[in-house]
This record gives sequence, C-alpha cells and structure tokens, in this order.
Amino acid sequence: MRKVDVLGGIGEVARLPIVKRKGSLQTCLQLQKTGKNMSTSSIGKFALRTGQSLAAALTLALFAGNAAAVRLDPDGHGQVLIYPYYTTRAGNQTVISVTNHSDRHKALFVAFREARNGRQTLTFNVYLAPYDTWSTTAFALDENGESANLISGDKSCTYPAFDERILPNGRRYVPFRTVGYIAPLDDAGPNTMDRAREGYVEIFETGTLVPGSPPADAISPNGLGAPVDCEELYTGFSSYWRTAPATYLTNPTGGLSGEAMVLNVGDGTVMAYSATALADFRTDPSDIPAGSRSSVVSHRAPAENTLGLDDALNDPLERFATAAVDLPSRRLELKYPAERGVDAVSAVLAADAADVNYVNDASLGATTDWVINFPTKPYYTDQAIVGATAIKPFTAVYPTTGSEASAAMYLPYALRDPSGRSVGVSAGSSANLEMRYATQVIALAPSSGTVNATGRPLGSTLVSRLAPVAASAVKETGWMSLDLLRYSENGGQASRSLRVAEDGTAMLGLPMIGFTAINYINSNAAPGVLANYSLSKQQRRTQDCRRNTISCK
Repeated sequence: MRKVDVLGGIGEVARLPIVKRKGSLQTCLQLQKTGKNMSTSSIGKFALRTGQSLAAALTLALFAGNAAAVRLDPDGHGQVLIYPYYTTRAGNQTVISVTNHSDRHKALFVAFREARNGRQTLTFNVYLAPYDTWSTTAFALDENGESANLISGDKSCTYPAFDERILPNGRRYVPFRTVGYIAPLDDAGPNTMDRAREGYVEIFETGTLVPGSPPADAISPNGLGAPVDCEELYTGFSSYWRTAPATYLTNPTGGLSGEAMVLNVGDGTVMAYSATALADFRTDPSDIPAGSRSSVVSHRAPAENTLGLDDALNDPLERFATAAVDLPSRRLELKYPAERGVDAVSAVLAADAADVNYVNDASLGATTDWVINFPTKPYYTDQAIVGATAIKPFTAVYPTTGSEASAAMYLPYALRDPSGRSVGVSAGSSANLEMRYATQVIALAPSSGTVNATGRPLGSTLVSRLAPVAASAVKETGWMSLDLLRYSENGGQASRSLRVAEDGTAMLGLPMIGFTAINYINSNAAPGVLANYSLSKQQRRTQDCRRNTISCK
C-alpha cells in the first residue's frame, strides 16, 4: 500500500486509499484529481455519500498498510527476547538480563529450555517497573546433583520468588527441573539433571499493568529503589488473577531488550551477546493506542502458562499472524493462520545460509565455538507435538522413544582460508555437519584429526565436529559457511522451505540464530598473571523465499 499523500491544496485531493479488513468494506476509496477544483462542500457531500467523514477517511488511510507484524528488531527491542545459549558446564556461569525501556509496568514470562529437544526446565514470571532491569545467573553447585540452578540478587519482583533453597552464605536460589523430560513426558534424550546444564532462554512480555492498579503500585520502587510489596503478586494469584489472569493488564507494547554473558571466573573469561528481539509478537489492529485493550494479554500463573513461540498473533478477530521479512530489495508481509503462528516467527528467523569467521591457532591458544540455535525447532520436530512425521522445513522428528540419533539432519558446509581458497575435507570424508538438537555447538577447528570438546570455550557436550582436512590444508584462521537450504532426499537433492504463507510464498532454509565464542590464552604473560581474552560475534545470514518456483531475490 502506498503512503498517503497529504492534501495538495484547496481544490486538490490526493489519493486516499482506505482499506477495511475482511468482513467489512473490501474496496479502496480513491479521490482522484478531476482536472477542476472541488469545493469544500463537494468534498463533504462526497464523504456523506460514502458514509465516511473526510477526517475518518484520513485516519483510516494513515493506519492502512501499517498493521503490526512479527519482525526482527535491528536495535534489539521487542516483546519477545530469545537468548540462544546458556550453560553451567566446564566452570561456566551464564548471566541473563532484561531491561524495560518503556514507561509502562511490564509482566513477563520467562522460560529456560534444555538444548536437546527444547523442553522447559524452569518457568516463572518477572514484573518490571518502568525503565527497570532484572538479571539472574545460571550456575552449578557441583558436577552431579545440583548442576543447574538459578539465583538472582535483583530486587525486581518474581513469581514465584527464588527462595526454594539456601546457600551457605544465606542467598536463596532455585534448581532447574527435570519434569519436562521425564515420565510421563519423557523422550529419547537422557532424563538426568545434567541435560538441563545447557540450553536457551525465551522471555515474553505477557501484558502491561494498568497504572495505579494494586500490582502496578506493588512493583513500583520505593524510596530505596526496591519494589513496594512483591507479596501483592501472591495475593493476586490467590484472588483476582486466580480466575481472571488478565485483570489489571492491557496488551503488550514492547520495548524490552536483553543481554547475556557466559562467565568463567576461574579462567577469567566472559563472552557476552545480545538477545534476539521480536517486535509485535502479539498485537491487535484495533488496539489504538497500543496497550489500551486486553485482547492479546497472555498473563498466567507460570505453572499454567503454555505461552511459546507458536503463539504469535496479529489479529485476534481474524485469527492470523503476519511476518515482516526485510529482504535486501524489499519487505515481505507474509500472513499465516493463527494455528500456524510459529511459521510467522520462523519466517523472520529463516536463513538459507549462515557464516562466521574463526581462529584456531595453537600458538595463541585461540579456539572458536559456533553456537547454533533453532528456537522454533520443537514445534516442527518434537514427536510429542507433531506425531511421527516432522514438519517442514525440518526433516526428522526428535523421538519420544528409542535413540535420539534418528533426529539428525545433515547440513553441508564449506571452509575458506583468508585468501578465499577452499579448504577441502580429506578423501573419504564428507563436508556435512550432523545437527540433531535445538541448540548445539560447532567446534570450529579444522584439523587432520578428531577435535576434542575438552578445552573448548564453552565446554559443551553437544558438539558437532568438522570432517578431517588434509594436514597441508589446515589453516589457523578463515571463515565457514553453512548451507541451510540443500539436503539429500531419496537419492537426490532437495531444498528446505517453510510451509507457504497465504499468498503462496515460502521462506527458504531453516529458522536459526547464533554467535561465535572465541577464546585466547596468552601463555607468554608474566608468571602469576591470568592473561585470557575472550569475545563473541553474531553470525551472519542470507535470506530468500520462493513463490511459484521463482526466487524472491
């Protein structure tokens, strides 16, 4: 829809496209230049004949074509935040933080998910005052029983509170749960607490609290900067929220940002990254201004909340979700039925290829890990959700019984040295990575032998390793590209694509986010001086789609 032109002057009226939604007027009203002046009274009569005043026409025209759609926010602000990786392995802790950049009180739903099949390991609510920040740390007490826990010294209110267990220093914490992947919800993965030690995190804005309401006043800071009364949340869930959890809440308005740090105190390393932000995840076109209605509020008690990335919704009346995908040459707006809301999220995350740079230099003690997260994968591959057959663009289910090896998919990759020359694999090897989890780590270490996970920056046990390369081809630096489009099927080659949108467009590749973690160990530093250096870098990607077999590029 073209932008609305303003009135050109007395006697001239620009084109005013007025679009109403399905179920009402389906046509566009266009007031064209007539070649002669139109009087103000003529305009008024025309408006009366059409049943619309000129003011209403202008208002509707301004909002036409500006309907909200799920989109990636390049500045990292949104209603939903996805943190592709947390870990408590190999002495690492992971600090997760979220900031409310708006002047509204926010209710949030936080879900930690294990890496293999994306099953939830811990869920709770966080309530933020305007401009408030909340943080928490995932940590291990030991390598066996209590290997995944969460602690927070933050004063912002949570429900429930982090007071289940107490450390010797008096600080309270809560352990992760295994209930999401043990009987009766078990799957092909292990059923121990160790499984919860690495994974990813989702934070959803479930609504904004009405100013002056009991919960909004309770989470507002007092003179010392602490919330007035977090106990009000317990009162709410035992009274007004018990049967009507949207009480005192209006629709989410966005403005959240997130950061994470994988921190290793013993090694003196920290690798920080920003969360991926989805704007306009749940919206209502009649909610003007945003946050004045309660039509898409998703606030619940954590134990009762099933909110996930499959709950995108951009029109609760017409029941559809829309994805806004920005290709280099144009923006696509792809509409999906509400029951396929996850496809709108996958569309904005889709990539047909991704690449990163790496350094793997023994003389510098340099190593690189590439974290890869498929946030929506469980909605396409978890057998408990989809049944016996995976849903496009994925090709194998993560089974409820048997071996998780059957969940593997194989992605072609290519290595290049700094001069751009291809680094081929050894004879008898294949340049394909086995990927079977929602989150996994690639050990970016081109080698003539097997790469061990020990000593890697993240210490992950879910490591995909590159095929051996000829000793003469090993390079300390270079870059790697991952083909998310092509795969083998029935002895031939096929292309991965999402299910088609309403207009027949299919995004190509896989929905994927990630970053590289790079570590340097300076063995030449003075004795007794810890000289480790670390950094992280976001991966790069390309996007494409297809409509009627024609590429969108």
